[in-house]
Amino acid sequence: MKVFLDAGHGGKDPGALGNGMQEKNITLPVTLEIGEILKRHGVTVGYTRTTDTFMELSDRANKANNFGADIFVSIHCNAFNNSSAKGVETYSHIGSVKGSRLARSIQNSILSSKLYTVNRGTKTANFAVLRLTNMPAALVEMAFITNGEDANILKNRQNELAIAIAKGILSYLGILYKGGNTMTNTNDTPSEWAKEAMEWAKKEGICDGTRPKDAATREEVVTVLYRFSKKVK
Repeated sequence: MKVFLDAGHGGKDPGALGNGMQEKNITLPVTLEIGEILKRHGVTVGYTRTTDTFMELSDRANKANNFGADIFVSIHCNAFNNSSAKGVETYSHIGSVKGSRLARSIQNSILSSKLYTVNRGTKTANFAVLRLTNMPAALVEMAFITNGEDANILKNRQNELAIAIAKGILSYLGILYKGGNTMTNTNDTPSEWAKEAMEWAKKEGICDGTRPKDAATREEVVTVLYRFSKKVK
């Protein structure tokens, strides 16, 4: 499968602004991490941009079309002049049945990650990147950069956002999520209350000490229990 990822805005276009942040600086790392997760699952990934560069909307769509992508996903942050607006919403193009299914899969995955209490739902729009792409397409408005609570999510939980969106894409493609992430951030450091236990588990060979804040797959849980059972016999 081939997935084309679009990190919204970039270069001279900062996108939405709020709480000391620029949209372009949030969408890029999240998009790149989504791509790394997808690639680990055997998906071929293309990008509109991998650096802080500007690209016209039509060029983004053309690049996806030339790539021959099976699906297109555009990553954005929302904004509103009323700072109380918050939550996540995902768009597909008007009349696109497959696009609607893709948007719903991503939206449901983000909500199931428990990042949000506000579900703004799946919607349709005539956005250029949805209209001009030849494949099922979705545009994710991850959170409101203009809302304090949402801005905190955008700043500090980018890894979780990337995993949730990647899970939604994989679910749409019928690919089982295998777990794991690559983004280097606070998820790589155990919480203070867990450090002693993590060091003990690593020393005893129960786990390798990596990804302390990742969700565990069933096979990982069973392996930890199995290794522990060997220790107590």
